[in-house]
Amino acid sequence: MKHKTFSGVTTALITPFLNQKWDKKSFLKLLNFQIKQGIKSFVLASTTGENPTLEDHEIKEICKSFHDFKETLNLDLKLILATGSFSTKQSINKTKKAIDLGADAVLVVTPYYNKPPQKGLILHFEKIAKVSSLPLILYNVPARTACDLTLSSIKTLSQIDNIIGIKEATGDISFLKLLKKELPEDFLLLSGDDLSCVEFFSNGGHGAISAGANILAKELIEVFQEKTSQKAKLFKRYQVFLEDLFKETNPIGVKQILHSYSLIQSPELREPLVFCKNPELEKSFQKLNKNMEI
Repeated sequence: MKHKTFSGVTTALITPFLNQKWDKKSFLKLLNFQIKQGIKSFVLASTTGENPTLEDHEIKEICKSFHDFKETLNLDLKLILATGSFSTKQSINKTKKAIDLGADAVLVVTPYYNKPPQKGLILHFEKIAKVSSLPLILYNVPARTACDLTLSSIKTLSQIDNIIGIKEATGDISFLKLLKKELPEDFLLLSGDDLSCVEFFSNGGHGAISAGANILAKELIEVFQEKTSQKAKLFKRYQVFLEDLFKETNPIGVKQILHSYSLIQSPELREPLVFCKNPELEKSFQKLNKNMEI
């Protein structure tokens, strides 16, 4: 695979806030926890990172802190920056900025709200890829965007050199099988749906960009690396917890657990997302006997 660097489990990291300001202290604590869990690749300022609410200067500060962290500890960490929007022009500008911010790749979601036809989607990604030297990962999540990349469109886009793969978040394993059959072997197929990621791995997926990895990074890495016959057995004990984790809109549940175990100072989100505590989530997590210390 030409971009094996981005295979395996990547954490879509939350953005911690304290009194509605980006919380650098919690961010660095989270990075330390993730490193000890075995994560080497991160998506920052993504859906899980509450991208629509972040200011440009905050994204710049987050990226700088990430680079300072890895350089101080002399770590080989990869940064994927989310740069998609509902505007092709805005997405191009964000992708250009990602180069200056030291990103190793960009994750570009399908344009949300305006529901372009497939011809428009292809044009959107072609134009973004054309202006960037960075590897580009498509992000297909119709539950959030109200638009869906078809197999034909993905095949067309896979022929562009720096479009290296797709984060596929439909949870549709039959679609994954079609992608495996029709796309080049070196085109990266990453799960964007934690609840179906084991089946995704078992059917030839190359990894995941995971919100649940904020909490279960070590466990998801173990599942990914295990033999196919053992994946489902290993994952079964996490299934109920993950179902509870995403009962509220991501990253509400993720922040609840991280705050409960003192990995972030506050579970606050930015409006219109608001914190909604789920007692059942705490109970299902406690059953895992997970060590959250760093």
